[in-house]
Amino acid sequence: MHRVLLILLFLSGSVNLFAHPGVGIVMDKNGNLFYTDLTHVWMIKPDGSKSIAVPNVHTHELYIDKEGKLYGEHLWYNGEQLNTWGHYFWCRLANGEVKKVKDSTAGFPEWYSFTRDGNGNMYYVENEIPVNWWKIDTAGHRILLGSKSFSNVGRLHVSAKGDLYFNKGADLYWVPVGDSIQLFYKNAANASAHSIMHTWSDDRKNIYIATGNEIKKIDNSKFMISIYKSAGTWKPASGVIAANGDFWVLEYNDKNEVRVNKVSATDRKGIVKENAFRLYLAPVIITVGILSLLYFLLRKKK
Repeated sequence: MHRVLLILLFLSGSVNLFAHPGVGIVMDKNGNLFYTDLTHVWMIKPDGSKSIAVPNVHTHELYIDKEGKLYGEHLWYNGEQLNTWGHYFWCRLANGEVKKVKDSTAGFPEWYSFTRDGNGNMYYVENEIPVNWWKIDTAGHRILLGSKSFSNVGRLHVSAKGDLYFNKGADLYWVPVGDSIQLFYKNAANASAHSIMHTWSDDRKNIYIATGNEIKKIDNSKFMISIYKSAGTWKPASGVIAANGDFWVLEYNDKNEVRVNKVSATDRKGIVKENAFRLYLAPVIITVGILSLLYFLLRKKK
């Protein structure tokens, strides 16, 4: 998947690093938040202090394991004259030490992924024709999960228990553990591979998608509601939910800037209730009011 995304990124004639924004934002068990701005990986501690956790790395995705080890990549372009690319993978230990887990290598990353379940298994997509979705277990064995002649396939997300999600344009698909590819949610929007910038989930099995200028939540009953909207030219790329329910959103804008916003658990509940009222209850109340008015007008005429 990296190969396809990066070809689209660089073959435009100029290296616009923000043509495909980073989506890496994770939190460790101590409440330290890590996110990428495609130049560094930053850390925000629970006290609000901010510092560079991993300097000078162009990484789109991040993964943090149960031990607090943070994993990412560094990707670079060698210029139009050579027209080649390179990469390496790195790991930041819980004590802050950063080391390479794969040496510098020519080309794009292949058969390696930061999409991992609770047991450390990787999930990888071969974005060819047809598209193949793979699970790579901790021993390195490759298990084919599904194959489809799809286009406009976006990034992967896997839940802790191993349910795999991906978007095809604006539609969200999933591969439940031990099952086949299924349509999870059909969305009436455009069909770009980046119609959904990123997908993630929480421990209550709610699914979140960053699409357009908002974040939408889809619950177990496939009920979708908008829970966050970015202001101005900002757009959400990804997000993470803290153990206390706080919602952290990774955003980018048309000036190549990156920031994170925090929405407290209390504020988030208020937003959900307000949007639910606007989207569902308000139209019902208005409809009932109109029907009641028509009823009384017709009775009066009689």
